[in-house]
Amino acid sequence: MRRLTLERPAGPIAVSYHGEPNEAKSPLLFVHPINLRGAAWDEIVPAFADRFVIVPDMRGFGDSPPVDQYDVAAWAQDCLDAADQAGVDRFHAIGGSLGGAISVYLAATVPARVCSVVAVGSQMYSAEPDNASVLATLEEHNVAEMFQLVLPKYALGPNASAEVVAKTMATCNPNGKDDVRRVWRAAGTTDVRRQAVAATCPATVVTGEFDLTCPPAAGAEMAAALRAPHVVLPGIGHLPMLEDPDALIVAINAHLSRVEA
Repeated sequence: MRRLTLERPAGPIAVSYHGEPNEAKSPLLFVHPINLRGAAWDEIVPAFADRFVIVPDMRGFGDSPPVDQYDVAAWAQDCLDAADQAGVDRFHAIGGSLGGAISVYLAATVPARVCSVVAVGSQMYSAEPDNASVLATLEEHNVAEMFQLVLPKYALGPNASAEVVAKTMATCNPNGKDDVRRVWRAAGTTDVRRQAVAATCPATVVTGEFDLTCPPAAGAEMAAALRAPHVVLPGIGHLPMLEDPDALIVAINAHLSRVEA
């Protein structure tokens, strides 16, 4: 694995690159969920050691520093810059939560770059765009305390183990209150309904049975817009890459086998 910091006019971003490009199999771009960082995919990436894998920390997340403004177009550009740095032209975009919406945006706006999309625990738009109930927690708690209160309740399934909770907390966004607020509000107002209809590449939508953040009904709506299968993983919540990585690996491999056949 190579960990690089890409210096750009828009601000630096940190990216992890795994393996080497090869002509036999298209690379994978993993786009992390909101409030987490690229390390959320750490248990998924080794299953694809036969491919070149790109895992960015998008601006305002992880080791990529905050900026003044965020939106889906800016985060999509982070993904493209990460691919361009490695000389990768086409890739499968695999995104969790907000990352799934970003992957759909990429498929619609740069269709020549995206082989296919896997949207994991994702939806096209938020029914609560201001995230008021969540952000109110920051009035009385620091960021780490807020995540400790919010993520196990809203992002994990009811049977999530202490180990899964600990893994989730270890991958949380480390930035301060003001930046977390800006990121969360930008994510909440993201709406890719138009892009989902316009996207033409193959896609699969994967949702946890107990996902409260992007519930199965929202996943089904996204799948219908993308003309894609909808896979529901039993017993888990919003973050299959942390809660049940083995089941998610099976789902991703099934998608890749279908679209590359």
